[in-house]
Amino acid sequence: MQIIVLGMHRSGTSMVARLLNMMGAYFATEATAMFPTAANPKGYWEREDIRQLNDQVIQSLGMSWDNISDFDSPLLTEELQQRIRHSAQKIIFSLETRRPWMIKDPRLCLLLPLWKPLLEIPVCVYVYRSPIQVAQSLKTREGFPLILGMALWEKYNSYGLAHCADMPRILVSHQELVTQPVNTVKKLHQDLLDCEVQGLRLPADKEIRAFIEPQLFREQGDIQLQSGYINQQQQRLLEAFENGLIFQLSQFPSLSAGTIEILQEYKNKLVANQQNGWLQQEIGKRNQEIVELNQRTTQLNFELTKQQEVIDQCDQEIAQRNQVIDQCNQVITQRNQVISQRDQEIKQVLQTKALEIKSYKNQLVVAENQTNKLNQTVNELKRHQQQLQTHLTVIQTTLSQTQTTLTEKAQQLAEVTRKSDQQQHDIHLLQHWLKALADDIKAVFASLTWRSGHWLTQLALKLLWRKPDLTAQDHINNLLREISLWEHTSKNITSPSSSLPAKTALTPAPSESATTLALAPPRFALLTNPRDYPRWIKNYDTLTTKIIKRMQQRIAEWEYRPFISIVMPTYNTPEQWLRLALESVLEQIYPHWELCIVDDASTQPQVRRLLEEYAQRDNRIKLKFRTENGHISAASNTALEMISGEFVAFLDHDDKLARQALFWVAKDILDYPDAMLWYSDEDKINEQEERLDPYFKSDWNPDLFLSHNLITHLAVYRMTLIQQLIGFRESYEGAQDYDLALRAIEQINPVQIRHIPRVLYHWRIITGSTASRPEEKPYALIAAQQAIKEYLARRGIIAQVMESPEVRGTIRVQYPLPEPLPLVTLIIPTYNGLELLQRCVESILTKTTYENFEILIINNNSDDPSTLAYLHQLENNGQAHVLDYPYPFNYADMNNMAVEHAQGELIGLLNNDLEVINPEWLAEMVSHAVRPEVGVVGARLWYPNDTLQHGGVILGIGGVAGHAHKGFPRGNVGYLGRASLIQNFSAVTGACMIMRKSNFLKVGGLNAEHLAIAFNDVELCLKMNEHNLRIVWTPYAELYHHESASRGYEDTPEKLARFETERAYMKSRWPNFLLMDPAYSPNLTLETQDFALAWPPRVSILP
Repeated sequence: MQIIVLGMHRSGTSMVARLLNMMGAYFATEATAMFPTAANPKGYWEREDIRQLNDQVIQSLGMSWDNISDFDSPLLTEELQQRIRHSAQKIIFSLETRRPWMIKDPRLCLLLPLWKPLLEIPVCVYVYRSPIQVAQSLKTREGFPLILGMALWEKYNSYGLAHCADMPRILVSHQELVTQPVNTVKKLHQDLLDCEVQGLRLPADKEIRAFIEPQLFREQGDIQLQSGYINQQQQRLLEAFENGLIFQLSQFPSLSAGTIEILQEYKNKLVANQQNGWLQQEIGKRNQEIVELNQRTTQLNFELTKQQEVIDQCDQEIAQRNQVIDQCNQVITQRNQVISQRDQEIKQVLQTKALEIKSYKNQLVVAENQTNKLNQTVNELKRHQQQLQTHLTVIQTTLSQTQTTLTEKAQQLAEVTRKSDQQQHDIHLLQHWLKALADDIKAVFASLTWRSGHWLTQLALKLLWRKPDLTAQDHINNLLREISLWEHTSKNITSPSSSLPAKTALTPAPSESATTLALAPPRFALLTNPRDYPRWIKNYDTLTTKIIKRMQQRIAEWEYRPFISIVMPTYNTPEQWLRLALESVLEQIYPHWELCIVDDASTQPQVRRLLEEYAQRDNRIKLKFRTENGHISAASNTALEMISGEFVAFLDHDDKLARQALFWVAKDILDYPDAMLWYSDEDKINEQEERLDPYFKSDWNPDLFLSHNLITHLAVYRMTLIQQLIGFRESYEGAQDYDLALRAIEQINPVQIRHIPRVLYHWRIITGSTASRPEEKPYALIAAQQAIKEYLARRGIIAQVMESPEVRGTIRVQYPLPEPLPLVTLIIPTYNGLELLQRCVESILTKTTYENFEILIINNNSDDPSTLAYLHQLENNGQAHVLDYPYPFNYADMNNMAVEHAQGELIGLLNNDLEVINPEWLAEMVSHAVRPEVGVVGARLWYPNDTLQHGGVILGIGGVAGHAHKGFPRGNVGYLGRASLIQNFSAVTGACMIMRKSNFLKVGGLNAEHLAIAFNDVELCLKMNEHNLRIVWTPYAELYHHESASRGYEDTPEKLARFETERAYMKSRWPNFLLMDPAYSPNLTLETQDFALAWPPRVSILP
């Protein structure tokens, strides 16, 4: 609760504020509170920053607290309110942590309208005092005439009462507070409780009497004296105050003519005094200037005399230096003679070297002969490669024969299918081996021994004191050993034996369409750890001389080379980390950059010495040293003032850039000239300089971005966008980059946000950093939540923003439900299967908290009497509608038909083998589905054993699609928390999805012609993407999915043939999505569903 203390100056507002403070109302820290003075020995009990801000507003209007003759409410414009909004919000934000709190300043009688929009539940405590007492007090303190004090009393109270008329108000009499302090304080405490102000206590009588000392109240007033000064309007106000009817006045009397005249006359007097003072100051300034000019003339005459003396001395020095020059000329002549002798010696040495070169040429002839022999070895390797290709063809022929056998012998389907998968993995492994073979052959050609010959190389290495390099023969022997090891290992790898379950009774599960066939771990995974990041770096993220030269060549070919400014704030950075950060910039392959470093008043002197050392090494480094510490936002803003580039990147003072970072940024700038914001993948680097924990990100994922800062490292902005945002806001320390990105995406289109799928940034892990543990900086999370809350508010969304319950340091946004609640039609297809259907329907009816829904069941030729009886019972009880679909099973067509009969604004496609877990599942999904930018909302589905069945769909896995994090146990948050955070996917499973009926119809519904059973849910989502509608997956809608009971497996030749036809259609209709899922990463595998590394990645290290 927020308490606003109003009242005229010298009316007792400070006394009331202190009493509220004694009750427990917070108002300021010691640093921001006003100190007591002789005029107010008990203290003001108000904030210095509020008083200063209000004075600034009054001064901006050309007035002061006592010079208010021209003041009127219309002067408090919206523009003026916006001008002080940031400062006022900062004050209120500091108060909000200590409710209940109060603010007090008599100037608020005039300026309250500027503050009211920032208050949530304010209560006004209005303090009044006799006008003659106020006037006498002002006369004593300020020397004001009594009539001026009376006029100010009238204007302050008239406006104060009018401005708080729409707030709960409590009236406090100064006279009663002085004469009956205990009773008055008790009444004030009770009135506050009646206004539902919580957290206050009643001070003890002894405390009250100790604070209110009657001897301090010297101005007791004089009724007869007052009658000689008070006018009619002032009398009416005073009577309304004293009889307690002041808050009941429907209309306040306008300012009396006398008051207007007095205040105007006072203003005129102040203006005259100011003008007179200004004239006196100007005269004094001119006199001072005359004195200074006289002094300057005397000084110049003296300096002129000194200069003449210096000139005479210079003439003498010039004569002396001419003598020195003559001596130097003699020395030069002697040295020229020495140089001529050295030229003769050099010619002799060159002749000797020419003879040596001739000898080396003879040796090269011998090396060429050895090269020919090695060529013969390579030809043998190529023949071996051809034999392997023949073996691969045999394997493919065997696979074809196996598929024919599968058609003839359906009862052996399970074992044959697994053998087929086994052979497919063998082919993949052979292809991987062939690539390794090619790499090793390249190594042979690249080796020093290959180029120069074995014996000559060994001799040269010995002469250079270097360790002997691997010979070509060594490379070939290593390759043959690897082939032998693979052949031996592959013979001992057997696929686990298992059998497929028999077909069950219920309707098909479209969710399994997103998993294609069951994915066994690839055989290659048994030979190589798919999460071996150091090996992945060695194979796919290590720069060679060839790659670097290729990049430099590309840079030279570019007509336009973007100039990139790097911003780095520093503060007491350990020397080893700062030096590594600086070196990572100097080592950039792309040379067109500048590094703008602002040190934020470091107290450790080695920081400045180190920065100046590097600035001397490279003139592209700019330095600025702040004299006061302002934290990272202020330091970064200072750096932004220094830059001259069109693009700006941000680097923390202890992190590192990948050597190729700016090259890929510049290339993407050239490839996408309309883009405004870029971000890259990143990993972490420990104190031993080891890289770990890579974060391979998706393309722009707005809902994942609201769950955590997807952009952070490496972030690059177009400078015009930074200028539009006016840099960082200084009240979001710890999340200043998050706040900047949130404000940036409001100004640009999503297509102007570019993701570079390469690790360009290494985030340092040290104690106390958020890279090591997010909870190290809880203030950062609080600031991030506030930034997101404000971002949503700017879009007109009042959502709850809180920490994610499963992933520390991440965020959940809980969107509001519309009023009234929209009707949701839940569509459930079924074929018999009473037990599953009943469990599904009953869990929806008994557990769902969302109230406005209907159930529409599609009966697809059920013939089980108990199932039919249950359907009849649901209809009779009004719990569900039943729609018959008397045709062969076509999941897409039956749902399209049901949507036409749906009454709801929203529709939900549900399997009949679901079971509700959390009651808020439907409310959570509806809160997303009603968002105008959202097309489809998916849920988190669990197997009954609490392992994850569906965490979103990843395109390309198994050829078409697979479930993200499938099989992960409950409690495992997945890759970088993606199994537990709200985010966007390219698709979600049709086993449970919610959407607007209008969107479903707009994209043409499900594809009943080409995708009768499998993949129709995936394609529906892809069509939504084509219409710029997002697919949202939320982990806060949870259901069990008894998946194997829905329809069984693809266990007949007919089903397999249909499945392959549908898979072929998806590959031909959506090839780009299946190859490069924008919600996934080309650096992550398409072999498994666990976000393991891709071997190899689907992006090349070569430009």
